[in-house]
Amino acid sequence: MARSRVRGMPALALVVAAVAVACAEARLPDYHPPTFTVTGKVQCQDCTKNWNAYAYNAKPIPGSKVSITCRDTNNRVVHHSSDYTDGQGVFNIEVPRKAKSNDRDIEASRCLVRLASSGDAACAVFTDFNRGKTGQIPSRLTHASPTRKTYAVGPYYCTLRQCDVKVKDADAGY
Repeated sequence: MARSRVRGMPALALVVAAVAVACAEARLPDYHPPTFTVTGKVQCQDCTKNWNAYAYNAKPIPGSKVSITCRDTNNRVVHHSSDYTDGQGVFNIEVPRKAKSNDRDIEASRCLVRLASSGDAACAVFTDFNRGKTGQIPSRLTHASPTRKTYAVGPYYCTLRQCDVKVKDADAGY
């Protein structure tokens, strides 16, 4: 009789393991919401101010446009959208999880976020701080839940025309 118990133990262990895995999978939340959000801020840095004001007291630029372009694994554009900053210079771009063109997943790591325009004509020279001019891949996941994923980028900065290094060099005759 002891032998039959030993022979049945591996089968019982497999059943218990299968039930445990099924229960664990049933409790795992689905971290694939239908969209993900990319958020950030656009600000103006004024080089004519003292260093502390220039470095730490940038002013938000409402009405600035920020765009996102996402590509698939074949490097084809599958999503492009943009958002304008609010009164605090903050933008929130919603990106669908699935591409409309081929129903494949859109991965944040295959997207590029960049400044498109400044909301302040006097402060409209893009800087490449945090890659606002050339583009930044959303990689800082700041919130993940079954209903929402949020990535932070930036902050992005614009500056005054007289603060642009290329303009200064041209005016100096270099």
